[in-house]
Amino acid sequence: MSRVQVPSLTPVVERPRLLPGPFLVPRARGAARSIGRMTEDPGAARALLHTRRLVVLDFDGPVTRLLPGEEFLRVSAGALDLAVALGLAPDDELTGQTDHVQLLRLLSRRDPAVAREVERWCTAQEVAAARSARPVEAAASFVARCRERGTAVAVVTNNAPEAVRAVLAHGGPLLAALAVHGRDPAAPERLKPAPDMLLAAARDAGVHPDETVMVGDSTSDVEAATAAGMPCIGLSDSTERRAELIAAGAVAVVADLTGVAV
Repeated sequence: MSRVQVPSLTPVVERPRLLPGPFLVPRARGAARSIGRMTEDPGAARALLHTRRLVVLDFDGPVTRLLPGEEFLRVSAGALDLAVALGLAPDDELTGQTDHVQLLRLLSRRDPAVAREVERWCTAQEVAAARSARPVEAAASFVARCRERGTAVAVVTNNAPEAVRAVLAHGGPLLAALAVHGRDPAAPERLKPAPDMLLAAARDAGVHPDETVMVGDSTSDVEAATAAGMPCIGLSDSTERRAELIAAGAVAVVADLTGVAV
């Protein structure tokens, strides 16, 4: 297997198209309810947002691109290199993982001690990246519109919370004040697609999952929301990714936050 050098700890529309069939979202208490038809209509996404008391918002993608370009691959490769250097034997499951956070989930099941060391390294990479990352312009507008109609917003992310807060601080006081539910080094099993952080965000806001909507750009966001009993609005400007999000169960998809920041 080809190895790479371990990086150091320093820096580093057309008419709406409805898809057939109602989408059933499991309720937190085990029942199921229909929330309508899956759609690529931004208007449907906005209408759903207007009925919710809480938005749980993914960070990396919707709010910023923390590791842009090929940088996420460098971090994933570096994380694997460190795990191997610490004595973990690589296999196809580990070497095939291009998401460093999901790699952490795998490592925690194999060797928790190695996973803790790799998590510290990944956190340092994310914090370094946060120094230059900036929120997208639509992020503040989206949060402001939510606040105007009385909807709370919380960030739920697999990234290190200290890196997330640093980026949000670049976006002004409105973003800096958002509650952040991020990666806990001691509890990798809570990372998305597990629903734990979404449910914690709803609990802290005093809102039932039925009154909450997830906004995210990955299938793990959709899976976490479904497990938590929340509908999920998918974000992507890629036709292929939008199809993946809908297939995973997103109730609506839009290109980015601009489409729902009104």
